[in-house]
Amino acid sequence: MTSAPEVSDWTEKYRPKTIASMEGNEAQLNKIRSWLDKWDQDLIPKKRGILLSGPPGVGKTTLAKAAANEKGWSIIELNASAERNAAAIRSTATRSSQHISLDNFNEDKVSNVKTLILLDEVDHLSGGFGKIDDNKINKSISFEDEPNKIKGDRGGKAELLNLLSISRQPIIMTCNEPMRLWGSSNWRSNRDRVLRLSEQIAFKRVGKPHLRKIARRVMDAEGMSIDPGAMELLIDNNKGDLISLISDLQSISIVSTGHINRGNIIDLSSIAERDIQIDIFKSLESIYRSRNSRTATEIMTNSDKDPDDMLAWFTWNNQIVFPKDELVKVSNAMCLADRALATKYTNRAYRSWYWGSNIPAQAAIIPFSKNPNARIFLGYPNFLRRGSGDWRDSTLIDRLANDLKSSNSSVREDLWPILIAIHDPLLGSDANDLTITNRMGFTGDDHLSLHGIKKGSKEADRILKLFE
Repeated sequence: MTSAPEVSDWTEKYRPKTIASMEGNEAQLNKIRSWLDKWDQDLIPKKRGILLSGPPGVGKTTLAKAAANEKGWSIIELNASAERNAAAIRSTATRSSQHISLDNFNEDKVSNVKTLILLDEVDHLSGGFGKIDDNKINKSISFEDEPNKIKGDRGGKAELLNLLSISRQPIIMTCNEPMRLWGSSNWRSNRDRVLRLSEQIAFKRVGKPHLRKIARRVMDAEGMSIDPGAMELLIDNNKGDLISLISDLQSISIVSTGHINRGNIIDLSSIAERDIQIDIFKSLESIYRSRNSRTATEIMTNSDKDPDDMLAWFTWNNQIVFPKDELVKVSNAMCLADRALATKYTNRAYRSWYWGSNIPAQAAIIPFSKNPNARIFLGYPNFLRRGSGDWRDSTLIDRLANDLKSSNSSVREDLWPILIAIHDPLLGSDANDLTITNRMGFTGDDHLSLHGIKKGSKEADRILKLFE
């Protein structure tokens, strides 16, 4: 009898196989169990889907897979690397949601085995919620209309709503940033449409006791030991990201001799760079409340936003937090930070990111005269929410990088200038010509962004009708 193949990736090797073996987010897990039990009892809940939101590494995708495994259900997964337009979702998920799995039939008996539909990283679905004609979707599925086959994510969000409204199978969606799913325009309406059909459950970062428990479990299984001080340093360096914790342990195991000391953790920390997301509102509030320069710098370092984004958030919220006389004091600092960030376009002085991040953070703690315990009301910058070019360009670049299996920086530096030139009216581009847009699977919003056409203008409305 052959043994099971060795799993080289510890994050997969130690991925929980059941909900009971997951750590942290107990209240959220209990709510999900109740929802799953209704499906087990052949009762279709009022909301047929669950939207799991939260930062990476907290167990959202793991929860979905563990639930299917624990219940003995089959699973259909559509992740960010797959096409998720209206035709792809309908052929893979919507149609499957209407039928009983073949696994349900066993010796002439029909069991209650469900098919869990997992839509991973739905916040990476691009485009709006506009519906594509059913005939066009069906032709695209049957390959009858290959030249006009739906590409990219076109119509994906509308088909997601359709799936949530008619599914006879449980649906779990995951996302890191719900605001990105709602979109840049009509976001409140889009949010309400999704949440009328699904329950949003926010996963939080795992606490230190759970991190220690998981670390001990992995080390015991691997026959490793650790100094108490090294354990505390390992946990302190982790912001509640389970995947990163296990990856760190695997990395350390390569250089250690079975025993981990503080030196191993320090060496790892000095070379590891991790995209740790901290809720932007909490980051800002913590900076405004901090009376310590070092604390503000640490918060900025752990923020999921890059310096350009953080400067935009500070600029917007300073007007809310500070009275006019104090706002004057920080305006020069904001201008200085903006100039520092601009140098990255002329040279490779990446220290500009340091100053661009920390100047506004330091300025934000100096003039704050409010009671530190007073409530702070923060806002989402409207110029990011209203479909600005930066927001749309960033979304398109993210998607292109994902489709091409490339980095965002490579797309931004190598491909993006070419696309902009191709769509430049001064170079002969016609905004009414959708040839490249259709071939690339771009959305109407993408098309407007590339042509530099302001959304909401008469020209934009006319062009968007071409996509209907």
